[in-house]
Amino acid sequence: MRRAVAGRADLPREACVRLAADTLPMVRTALGENPALDDDLVRSLAGDPDPQMRRAVARHPRVPLDVLVPLARSTALGGALPPRIAAASADGTEALASSGEPAARRLVALRRDLPAPVRDRLADDPDAKVAAAVAPHPGLSEARLRAVLVRHGRKVATGLAANPGAPATLLEELARHEPPVRRALREIARHPAATPPALLACLADARARPLAARHPALPPAVLAALLADADEDVREAAAANPSLPPATMVKLLPDP
Repeated sequence: MRRAVAGRADLPREACVRLAADTLPMVRTALGENPALDDDLVRSLAGDPDPQMRRAVARHPRVPLDVLVPLARSTALGGALPPRIAAASADGTEALASSGEPAARRLVALRRDLPAPVRDRLADDPDAKVAAAVAPHPGLSEARLRAVLVRHGRKVATGLAANPGAPATLLEELARHEPPVRRALREIARHPAATPPALLACLADARARPLAARHPALPPAVLAALLADADEDVREAAAANPSLPPATMVKLLPDP
C-alpha cells in the first residue's frame, strides 16, 4: 500500500518526507520519480545507496542538472532519455553538449531531436559513451557513421546498427565484426536496410535469430529451413514472414 501511495502526484510534503525514510527500497523507489518531491527531497534521495532509487531520481521531471549529471556518472541509467533532458531548452541543450563533463554530454546525446551542428559535434566526441549515445540519431551522414566506427570500434556498434539511416554496407560490416557484437546483431536483424548476408550473420545469435527470421530480406530457402528450427519462436517468425513462398505456406496447413 505504501508503494502505491508513494506514486501519487498529490502527496503533501510531510507524506513525502515520511516515505523517503521508509525502510523498504521499493517504496523509496516508487517515490523517486514523483513530481510532488521538492528539490531538497530530490537531492536527499539522490544519495540513496540503492541504485534503483538513484535511477528513479534520475527520471524525476525536475531533477536539478547538478544532481542528474553526477548520477549519470556513477549510476547505470540505461539508454532511456531522462525527462529532464527531454524538456531542456535550446540553451540548456547547447550547454550540456558543450560541457567538459562526458556524463552531461552523454545525457543530451540521447535526444533524437538535436540540431544538426550539435548532433554532429557529439558524434565526433572523443568519449565512446557519448558517441554511442548519439550514434542512432537520424540524419548522421554515412561518412560520419563510419568515422565513429573507426574511432571507437565495437563500443559504438550497437548504436550504429540502430541508426535508421545506416547503409546496408555498414550493417554488413557490423554483422561481420569479430568477436560478434551480439546486441548489434539484434539491431541489424530489425533494420529495414539489412541485407541477406547481414541477416545470415544475425542467425548465429540466439536472441537475434527470431528477429532475423521475421525480416523480409531473408532468402526464401533460408526461411524454409527455419520452419524446422528447434526454437518455436524462430519457426513462428519464419512462418509469418511475407517472403515465404505461398506454396510453402500452404504445406504448413493441416490437411482438410
